[in-house]
Order: sequence, then C-alpha cells, then structure tokens
Amino acid sequence: MTNAHNEKVGSFWTRQPGIAIKGYVAIYGLTVVVNYVINAWMQAAPIGPDRLYWFDNICWMLFSLWWCFLFAAVGNWPFAAWIKNGFTRGVVATLACWFLGYLSYGAIYWVGLDIDWCFPIIGTLFALLVFFSYTGENWLWAGLSASRQFFLILVTVVGLTWLVVHTGIRWIPPWWFPFAQIFLATGLGNYLFRRVKQPGKTIGIWAIWFILIGIWLWISTTLGIWDSSAEAPGFWAIGSYNDTWLLFFFVYCSFVWGILVPAHNWPFRYVRMPWGGILAGAFCTVLSILITKLLLSMVGTVFADIQEAFTYGYMGVAWSFFVPLFFGVGLEAPVHWTGQEVPGSWEEVE
Repeated sequence: MTNAHNEKVGSFWTRQPGIAIKGYVAIYGLTVVVNYVINAWMQAAPIGPDRLYWFDNICWMLFSLWWCFLFAAVGNWPFAAWIKNGFTRGVVATLACWFLGYLSYGAIYWVGLDIDWCFPIIGTLFALLVFFSYTGENWLWAGLSASRQFFLILVTVVGLTWLVVHTGIRWIPPWWFPFAQIFLATGLGNYLFRRVKQPGKTIGIWAIWFILIGIWLWISTTLGIWDSSAEAPGFWAIGSYNDTWLLFFFVYCSFVWGILVPAHNWPFRYVRMPWGGILAGAFCTVLSILITKLLLSMVGTVFADIQEAFTYGYMGVAWSFFVPLFFGVGLEAPVHWTGQEVPGSWEEVE
C-alpha cells in the first residue's frame, strides 16, 4: 500500500495530513518537555565532573540517539522479536536507549577520560555507523541474522572509533549530519547512486557530503560565523565555529528528518528527482535558519543564556528519529516519489 493510497482511506490520524500533525506534535512536544526535565536533572545531578548541565544534556542525548541508530540498523532487534505491541515496543526501545546512553556517556569519565574526549568519540561513532549501516546498507554483514549483525556492527564501530580517537585523526566532525538526513529522508542518495554496488555507493554519497560541507563552511566564513583560521581538533584544517553557527547546526539537525519523514516528503515527492530532494533540503535549510533566528532572539528572555538555547535546539534531533524509527510515524509505507516504478525504490529507473 503506497502513501498515496493511505491519504484517501482510513481515519484522519492514519492518513495525511493527520500522520504529519501527529508526528510533529509528538516529536517537538517531547523535545520541549524532555529537554526541560533533563536540564533540571543535569543541574541537580550532573554526569560529568565539569558540571556543565547543557553539555551533559547534549552528550547524553547523542549517545542515546546512537543506540537508537544501532537498533534501527538491524530492524529494531531485539525489541521487534520480543515485543509484539508496537507502542509498547517503542516505549521500551526508547527507554533502553536513554538508559544505555546514560551509561555510555558516563563511562567516558568512569574510565578516566575528560571532557575533551566526548565529542570526538560521539562524532566518530555516528560517522562510522552511518557509513557502514545506513549509506552502506550493512553490506559487510548482508544475509546474517539480526543478532549477529548487531554484535558485528557494535564491535566494528566501537573498535574503529577507539583507533581514530587515539591517532592524529582524532575524530570525524559531524558537520555532515544535516546532509545525511536530507539524503536518507528523501532517498536522494539512493537516486543518485542507483544500481551502484557497495561500497562504491556509500563512498560516493559521503564524497558528496564532504563537498557540501566545504561549500557550507565557505559560506559560513563569508558570513562571519565560521573562523577558517581557528585551530581544529586533530589534523582537520577547517577552522571552527562561533555560537551562532553551532546553534544553527543543532537546529538544522533537528528540523530535517523530523519534518520530512512524518509528512511522507510532501509536497516534494511530486517533483522528480533530483530536484525534489534538493527542494526538500532547501526548505529544511531555510526553516532551520528562521528557527535559529527565533531562538537567538529568545536568549536573555526565554533562555538564560546561549547554552540553554543549545539544548532546546539540539534535543529535537533525538525525537526526530525516536518517534519514526521506534513508533513508525511516517514510515507506515514506502514513499511513492514521482518517477518511481516501485514505491521506495530507484533501482528500476534509468
């Protein structure tokens, strides 16, 4: 059953635009409520020795999201095998991720590392997982059971992360993540690299992302929100950000997947690829700029400081994925994009 069919039958909440409204309320409602609670929690009982509530909030959230990505990469094993009720399964999986995220973030300090290790570890964990399992489509472990895939992905990504952060590379910066969401949410990557075998497909997609990062940082330097001469971690000669750029990055990450997926890529799916995917990305970019400006205007009134704005700007990325991946909102059926012969697939298109 295609998304077009779903829009014509069923109750309001089981077809568009009901699904999108339900998704947006869940994603961004949970963003505000959970972020408020976690900020208060981290102020009262910080995880890290530096007692930076906003940093603890962000790192705990990111580790929790990483576990979500790992479970989703293997079909939500083991929850899909153990729990039949979809809502209950989603709740249990979400709570498990937050629990594992808390332990994972805390482990950095428990083993004697300091705050400077957090972002290098997190950024590299995400980059490797997406490279192997999302753009890479688990090609190294194709045909294996979900449980074996889970174990092999875990040890491969964690092991390679240890290697990267202990070398001059130091980390893989996460500036690719908004572009990853655009490519994965719209299927633009699958369109551009249709019928390309792995690992050529994942390498090609990542190459485009790095080109886009270069363009983005050049524009940011021109606007004065990125210092290309600043020292960056490891061997990365790309400069560094100011608070405005960082807040925009956080917001950008929170308003791509969470916007496009619940709406089944409406209305962009009616425009043939690659223009439909490009338009979707442009829309999310403009939306993120406007929301960033709004949050900046609230610093000193609604938010005590820019750090509090960081937490609200970034918390949305977690729920943008938890709600669709664990509860199925927006993923009820493959999106039938104009020009596709088979909904959700570009393999048959020249």
